[in-house]
Amino acid sequence: MRKAAICLLLTAILAGCGPAPAKRYFQMSIAEAATRSLPKIDLSLAVEPAAVVRLYDDVRILYRVSDFELDYYPYEFWAQSPGRLIDAAMADYFRKKPVFNRVVPFAPEGTQDITLRSRVHAIEEVDASAGWQAHLAMTLEFVDAKTGKVLVTHTFDKSARMAAKKVEDLPAALSQILEQELASAVIELAQAFEKKNG
Repeated sequence: MRKAAICLLLTAILAGCGPAPAKRYFQMSIAEAATRSLPKIDLSLAVEPAAVVRLYDDVRILYRVSDFELDYYPYEFWAQSPGRLIDAAMADYFRKKPVFNRVVPFAPEGTQDITLRSRVHAIEEVDASAGWQAHLAMTLEFVDAKTGKVLVTHTFDKSARMAAKKVEDLPAALSQILEQELASAVIELAQAFEKKNG
């Protein structure tokens, strides 16, 4: 009798709470249009899986309310791990832009001429009273796949204003930062080749 009463009470409480909010999943996507004219590099490229700082290596989307307080959204998630999200977006970027002559799948002993290696230091939403921002910090390295020599290192720590205080604006703002920084890194790589061959 007592057990039945407890079950009835729990059922009533759960029914009163209503259905749980639906989970939502987000991904990054780079636009088709070039941010600026980019140099042509007549070599093949492979994008190595991105390494991610442990705090951010989670499918839950992280938001920060101060330098000391952060949390994860309970119902908003990345469609895949942040590392896979980033390296897929970078590979997509180079497939869309006429920079390298081929973008090939990554393999440690692959056939690529250049490997793009990356580390994600931060990928988050920053909720400030003045407005919300997307924050992305990374190190990008273009590496000679044959010798292992680092050709160019490009490090950035950038924020972009989100159009509204909504988590759904985060992926577009992060994608915009990544697109701009990849363009800058490619220009640095082309300049390194020019200097070497000049």
